[in-house]
Amino acid sequence: MKFNKIFNFLLLTFITTSCFAGGGWTKKKGKSYIKVAGWWVESKDFFSGTGENSKSTVDNGLFNINIYAEYGFTDKLTAIAYIPFFTRSYQNKEIDQNGVVNQALTGGDLNSFGDAEIGIKYSIFQKGRFALAGSLILGLPLGNDGSDQTLALATGDGEFNQLLRADLGISLYNSDTTSIYSNVYLGYNNRTKDFSDEYRAGAELGAGFLKNKLWLVGKLDIIESTENGNKGVSGGSASVFANNSEVVNLTAETAIYFTKKIGLNASASFPVSGQNVYDAPAYSAGIFLDIK
Repeated sequence: MKFNKIFNFLLLTFITTSCFAGGGWTKKKGKSYIKVAGWWVESKDFFSGTGENSKSTVDNGLFNINIYAEYGFTDKLTAIAYIPFFTRSYQNKEIDQNGVVNQALTGGDLNSFGDAEIGIKYSIFQKGRFALAGSLILGLPLGNDGSDQTLALATGDGEFNQLLRADLGISLYNSDTTSIYSNVYLGYNNRTKDFSDEYRAGAELGAGFLKNKLWLVGKLDIIESTENGNKGVSGGSASVFANNSEVVNLTAETAIYFTKKIGLNASASFPVSGQNVYDAPAYSAGIFLDIK
């Protein structure tokens, strides 16, 4: 199995958790949220196609710089966009204990635009402490699927997908100094070009402190393949975007406001189990502008 094909879930999970930062709540009309962030993962360890812990002889990784944005067209309709305008997929060279480079694994990298996402979120109802919203997110294959170079490094999977998702948010406590909320979601991702479709599910618990200037968030995200696609795991797009990837992922996230609108955000995600995915943490950090 080529190891550099197996971290599809990390990008998918990052997009999933980032592109729905509002959970069951939509933005108010004319209000917006914009974040510029970097995201990175690297590992030799991975979960195989049967879910077993395995190890490669080389480090493989992905780094991107992205823009994520939300804008309220109306109080009920929010536009969403995720644009990874620079993505670097790479494989480090293999060096033995004597410092000798394996000529068969001399490493390499691929730098390009990444797969982007655009979509809308619609507020189905918001009453009291409860908010239910539905979203349609379109995955645009703007990255390189790796089919044009020997290492099969990739910055996209080459397929157009459509994610339908429902979020239920609950405001557990709210005051001028402290806020606590929870959110659960279910989704279905339809994928093209013989990729298997995916079930999505997750939960989130967040709390704001210090007059809601400091936020701490914990997330659980699950991606499960329907395995209804015909593309082989090591097929033509055998790169960092594998077919039939699955994962149970835990994320710890924090955000701090330095002004009423500007702040910093950081997160770390950890896979608990999976198949065809890295067994390694992924990190993200960025700066945001929140116009409420």
